[in-house]
Amino acid sequence: MDKTVPELAEELDINKLRIYRYIKKNNIKPVRTDKNVQYFDDKSSNAILSHFRDVAGNRVSQDTESDTKSDTTETALIELKDNIISRQDREIKQLYKQVESLQRTIDQQNKQFDQQQQLELESIRTFKKNIMIDSEYHPDTESDTHDTSNDTKSDTVDTRGGIKKSGLFAWLKRSNK
Repeated sequence: MDKTVPELAEELDINKLRIYRYIKKNNIKPVRTDKNVQYFDDKSSNAILSHFRDVAGNRVSQDTESDTKSDTTETALIELKDNIISRQDREIKQLYKQVESLQRTIDQQNKQFDQQQQLELESIRTFKKNIMIDSEYHPDTESDTHDTSNDTKSDTVDTRGGIKKSGLFAWLKRSNK
């Protein structure tokens, strides 16, 4: 029974263009042509079928071999990807620890800065308070803005010389005794 190219392609489960190329390449002549449909006798049909079955058989073994190579390559790529991911995870954890450490340092420095500001403010308050106390206990003392060019030498002599100093430092010195 004569077969057409579409029938052969369906039987082999391949594209009919492959069969047409094989026929043209090997100069296989159809037994008859009816309305642009080529019919091949049993001898030609069997030659075409056996060729593509052999090729398919070889391809199956080659496909299995290439699948094995492909699986090996794919496994290697997966391992490489996993290694890269684990390395990046380690780097991320290390960077996270560094960020935490830097944040603790910043927090500690902010706390120290706040303490310094509070101490400075308390120092200024104490200084102002002492100035007020000094001016209350020594109303005869002049303010710090008076002209010192007319001051006598006795103002610069310390308390060991018998002359008492006036002012904030003198008061602090007397209060410490």
